[in-house]
Amino acid sequence: MNSMVSSLLGAVTTQPGVKDALFQVDKLGEQGDHAALVALAAGLEARHSATPSERRWRLHAVSDHLEEVLAQGRDFESALALLEVARQPRDARFQGLHSASRRAQDIASLLATFRPASTFIELLAHRRGPDDLTELFACGIHEYVLRGSSLASHPHVRDFWAQVVQRGHPLAELPLTRSSWESALGLDLGVEDLSSTVSSLASRMASDDDDDAPTLPNIQVAVRDEPVPPHFAAVIETRGDDGPPSQYEQRVLKLRPSLPKAPADSIQSVLVDLDLDLLKDADFVTCNRAALEDVVSSLFGLAVFGARGWQGALGAAHGRLALWRTLAGLSGFEGPLDPKALGARLEACGWYRFEASERVRNASRRLGLVCLRPGGTSLALLAVRDEP
Repeated sequence: MNSMVSSLLGAVTTQPGVKDALFQVDKLGEQGDHAALVALAAGLEARHSATPSERRWRLHAVSDHLEEVLAQGRDFESALALLEVARQPRDARFQGLHSASRRAQDIASLLATFRPASTFIELLAHRRGPDDLTELFACGIHEYVLRGSSLASHPHVRDFWAQVVQRGHPLAELPLTRSSWESALGLDLGVEDLSSTVSSLASRMASDDDDDAPTLPNIQVAVRDEPVPPHFAAVIETRGDDGPPSQYEQRVLKLRPSLPKAPADSIQSVLVDLDLDLLKDADFVTCNRAALEDVVSSLFGLAVFGARGWQGALGAAHGRLALWRTLAGLSGFEGPLDPKALGARLEACGWYRFEASERVRNASRRLGLVCLRPGGTSLALLAVRDEP
């Protein structure tokens, strides 16, 4: 280990030294000294066990910044160095809240954020065998897909994905192309996409027109609980190391009589009559129709960022899988996650967003989605409550 790396490791032991270490990491990145950065990453991990727990944040801060510097590098060698860092074994204690799988997701996200798809594909050719960085590259492919890249036709991607499918990796359930109803998710990931914005606006206008439907007569709707499908609340239950929120409800209800094209106030009446535990102490409940793109964005946000925008939930790739599973459950779609068939089912459903509020300042938020399935004979709802 060279003297500069040793000096940096020594500096990180003091709080003022962290700021200098971050500056030096930037300098090493500008100089293209990738070997020093890889060595520093290994040194930071090695120092972890001997560092008091209250000071370990310093190691994490420098380590995270180091990965970002390599991800933002202008040359291909810096991207290769980032893979070397990803290959370094990590003590579980160094990971903190981040599992090894989550670390792979984080690095995949860094690559998709700062590197073009062509660089990522070239990195695939530098894997060291079938077991090398599988999670990182599997997540990375979906990170690029969500940002609008089409990778399915490239030979490196096809060969790698065949291995992913053969291994039964969970992400193999998803297509390697972005569906039209996912187009706005690029914006959620910080990628500007004018076409998706126009599409989302058109969908909202169509949804607003639907609200002009006449209000149903004041009738009593009888409901009967139906079985909740597997993975129904995937966007919440698999929310990564943060765990699920303080409270959530998931219901599938058979309706009699049916409510085809029900206006929002009819759905709101059904919600109030259900006397949900999550809504019992709320002062008032509001319900509005929602465009499919808004529903997709909301569920994706729950999976990736949590109800309050927390970082550290699922990465975008596994968040996409949770999104698809939850949408299939809400809409009553059965069978493999075929994008065309699922998309048709989602478009045939009616979507509503509801929120329960309290007059108390800083009170918990209760947010929910309702899917009125085709024909209006059943509905499904998913609601979440997160404490401040």
